[in-house]
Formats: sequence, C-alpha cells, structure tokens
Amino acid sequence: MFDEGAKLTLFAIGLAALFVTLVGEKYAPPPEIATAVNTARLPSLPLRAEPDGAPAQTAVKAMRVGLAEGFEARLLHGYVIEGRVVTRREFRYDATSPVSPLDLGIVWGDLARPGGTDAIEFRTAPRAVWAITPPDAALPANWSEQVTNNHLIPANQAVSDALMAIEVGAQVRLRGYLVEVTGDRISTWSSSTRRDDSTIVGGCEIILVTDVEILPDGETAA
Repeated sequence: MFDEGAKLTLFAIGLAALFVTLVGEKYAPPPEIATAVNTARLPSLPLRAEPDGAPAQTAVKAMRVGLAEGFEARLLHGYVIEGRVVTRREFRYDATSPVSPLDLGIVWGDLARPGGTDAIEFRTAPRAVWAITPPDAALPANWSEQVTNNHLIPANQAVSDALMAIEVGAQVRLRGYLVEVTGDRISTWSSSTRRDDSTIVGGCEIILVTDVEILPDGETAA
C-alpha cells in the first residue's frame, strides 16, 4: 500500500510524464515516413469532389497495399475531399503513428465557405474531433455531416511533407483511398464510409493519401 505522500509523488511523476509527451508531440520534428507506396499501380481516382462540395467516393478494385513497419491497408473506396482545415493534430507515440502521423479536421460544403464555421467551436482529442455549437446557431440542416475528422496515411515521404505543411485555415484537396488498416500491434482499424456517423471514435475517415493540393479561397466545390 502507498501512503499519501507516495501517492502524491506518483501522481506528480505521471503528470510530468504526460507533460513531456505532449510537449514532445508538439515540438518534435516530423518523423520520417518509411511507407513508400507505388501509386502507379493503384486504381484511378476522381479528380475532385462532387459538385455540391461533398467528398467524392467511388468503387475501386479490391486490393491490399503494404505500408511501413508491418502495417497493411485494404482499399475500400477511392476518395477525394475538398474543404477548409479546422483542426490539426500530430501523433508520435500512438499505435498507428508510424503510418498515420497526422489528423486533419476538415469541413466541406456550406461550412467551408467564408464565415461558415463562425458559430462552431472545434475541439480535438486523440484521433477525434468535437464540434460544439450554441443552441441558437443558424446552421445548415445537415451541417454535422460536413464536419470530418481524417486520419491521414501518407503514401510516401513527399506526400507526408505536403500534409505536415498544412495549417488550420487552409483550403485543401486530398485525393486517395478510404482504407482498412491491419498490423501486428493493432486491432483492425477501419475507415468510416459514411458522412453521417459523427467525427468521434469510429466515425472518422482513414485516408491513404496520394495527392495533396492547397487551393485558393473559394475554389472548393459548393
């Protein structure tokens, strides 16, 4: 049994370790990505999102793609999302960070327009995003479907560098594939394939990203 002094000491050590971890994730240089996918052999993708701004999601030939460090991705759909980045969170030490070092929260459609998210407060947790609104906010009826949290798997180092350079507020187009990821150290990690299942755990898109574009304001669809 621990006396009160020992408990306080252990608690302080735990807080210090958490602080070091958070500081390390924030200020450590981006890791090098060992994944190097031959994108030339992957199925074709749409060039851009749907005319109404919704992500384009297409059928693809079933295939598996080797990633780094024993991870493997099974392609579920081709995918293109265009919108405004509202949250950004890097990962260094979780189970999937060797292949997915970045989450971006992205809004599309009406919310991606100037002022579209003025009434929304976004908060992040590990691998999740919450969108908080006042009860009297004037928002589109389907606004929650236009908020996405995206676990990003760079196809190679060049894609990783482009993703890591993205900041909150940027207008982006990401092209790639919704995937299911397996590996020795994780349970099956499967992407959402719907826009109406929230942005918290289980409702996020997992994207094997093959192409990154920064767009001028107003260029996204909708």
